[in-house]
Amino acid sequence: MIISRTLARKRIAAGEHPSLREAWGPVVIDIIIIAVVLAAIWQPALMFVYVMQLPLFVTILFLMVLIYAPLQIVIIVSTIWAVRSRWEEKGTQ
Repeated sequence: MIISRTLARKRIAAGEHPSLREAWGPVVIDIIIIAVVLAAIWQPALMFVYVMQLPLFVTILFLMVLIYAPLQIVIIVSTIWAVRSRWEEKGTQ
């Protein structure tokens, strides 16, 4: 999210339109970074759930907020910035 946003803002300000690989490469890097961070958080989160003996509904809610939501936010925001960096108005081609 940070890499793709930063690069896209610079490209938009400069008025350049990146290729498909240049626009979506940072998105892939952002996804890999968040996947590594979430993988590091996974075991401590499971240990917390086991120790606290949370009910199933609370466990699902906890894991969705801790793992699923951040992953989706990063993917969506990175994708938006990749699309914005490649966007061209129809009349300016």
